[in-house]
Amino acid sequence: MKNTVFMLSVLSAAVMVLSGTGCDVASPVISADFPFYFLQDIGVPTTPLHCCYLKDGGDGIAAADSLYFVDYENGYCLARVYLEGYTVEDVGATAEGGYALALCGNLLFYVSNSTYIVHNPVALSSYGRFILTEPVGGSWHLYSVGASGTVITINSQSWDVTAVESVSGLHDPVAAAITADGTAIFVADGYDNTIKKISTGDFSTVVAECAVPGGINDLYAGSGNLVYAAPDSLSEIWGIDTGTGQHYSTYPISSPAIAVAITPDGHYLFVAHENSGVSVINTQNNDVEATTSGHGTVYDIAINPNGNRSLLCSNLAKIISLEK
Repeated sequence: MKNTVFMLSVLSAAVMVLSGTGCDVASPVISADFPFYFLQDIGVPTTPLHCCYLKDGGDGIAAADSLYFVDYENGYCLARVYLEGYTVEDVGATAEGGYALALCGNLLFYVSNSTYIVHNPVALSSYGRFILTEPVGGSWHLYSVGASGTVITINSQSWDVTAVESVSGLHDPVAAAITADGTAIFVADGYDNTIKKISTGDFSTVVAECAVPGGINDLYAGSGNLVYAAPDSLSEIWGIDTGTGQHYSTYPISSPAIAVAITPDGHYLFVAHENSGVSVINTQNNDVEATTSGHGTVYDIAINPNGNRSLLCSNLAKIISLEK
């Protein structure tokens, strides 16, 4: 293991902000909102852009000016962790949920869950845009997908870089997701408006490619054999088959989406529209079961592995928690 730095200033700031503006502890407000209940929103100084959950039944994390830990049960702010002023490109979590991850360009910060200790960041040789965790139990692999078309593998047990590979034909990653079995990553390439499938066993070669008119805004891996894509110029969500890497299913929506997520059972799609608003779609019959404009424009959506909690990152400068 690398040396651990216990940043007293960071930790004390995180604790102090629990009772301060923008990250306060409060009882949840329960009110009806589509087939879910609004739990809580956390006001933050700037627009949050990235969020995820740590594990089954684990707390959420989201990034704005800092890394925010969000209580799983009630949705209030547990801690606000300052990352030395770096811009967060993406957030993630280790497979077992013990660490929150913040990808800040050429640095990967990892923060201990519950204690909020910030460790020495991992230095990366290329600017990272997306951090992906191999989801298989017991795996220690993390992947940073870089702006230059490189994929860096990090061992999250030793926190060392174990491989740096250039993906032939990948130029401008604008979205990325890893399959439920961890055998492939899917990357939306803004250079040629394609979704590229790349095997985690050999990052040097694209094994399949799917063209998307107008390009892609977001990718989200389901728990089965589909990766869900939000095309930038189409009023629909695409299901991409993880085996063939090709367009398999289509879910009509009212307007193009900026973000998409799927419940673990594959039954409900959360869609955040470019022109604001969130819809919930039943994938069994393509019915739009609910829609709301009350949460502004949502830039990222996370659904926890249990399927009963979701996080929204809103342009209203709020991190919003919902309960199913």
